Amino acid sequence: TNGRLSDENKQIIFNEYEKKLLIDGEAAALRMAQQLIVSTPEFHTSNAVRPSGSSRSIPESHPPKGVPYKAIVYLMLSGGADSFNMLVPHTCAKKDMYSEYAKVRGAIALSKSCLLPIDATSSNQVCERFGINKYLPTVQKLYNEGDLLWFANAGVLTQPVDKSNYKKTKTQLFAHNHMQREIQHVDPFEVDLDTGVMGRVSDALISEEGMNVNRFNIYDRAEGLEGRNGVDPYIIG
Repeated sequence: TNGRLSDENKQIIFNEYEKKLLIDGEAAALRMAQQLIVSTPEFHTSNAVRPSGSSRSIPESHPPKGVPYKAIVYLMLSGGADSFNMLVPHTCAKKDMYSEYAKVRGAIALSKSCLLPIDATSSNQVCERFGINKYLPTVQKLYNEGDLLWFANAGVLTQPVDKSNYKKTKTQLFAHNHMQREIQHVDPFEVDLDTGVMGRVSDALISEEGMNVNRFNIYDRAEGLEGRNGVDPYIIG
């Protein structure tokens, strides 16, 4: 902490070190002291920390709404996904989208024999049926049972592009690190800077619906859970 550790926190760490030393020995006591240092405000900031002497205010909790428990699970796959190798136009009466798909994809296009068809007649899509890669039968089953939806043609393009100008987009394309960040934020025009898509969903449920909402993260820092300042400050990891 570069000398910024307060006398109060030093004393707390020293006292706990002394207790641990008598019970479990020097190595265990040193490890506990290090863990306590890492938990101090001084360790997590680069400026001078001055205790205010007052307790941090506790956010107002909302009364139960009587709504059954629901959870949104956001599974972040850090690699790349070839969406046209998962969901493919199949039967399209208005326009032969499969022929267009096959022409553009060339040798890597999936033949219809490699597709598991799903019905799309209840939607406003051009195709009456789409095809799912035959190696994803569970995805087809979930869709047919009404437990899965596709969000197609969703991305972070800020303007129409072609081969001549694709480098002029606000978001850097074809870079995994940038696209991983963008898919957590889903805010290419930076309307809500430094917030994540799930954080904004959580904020809306709290501020507009008055619901009790918690956010849990089980791996690393989840930018997708970051909400607006002052709405819900807690992300439990």
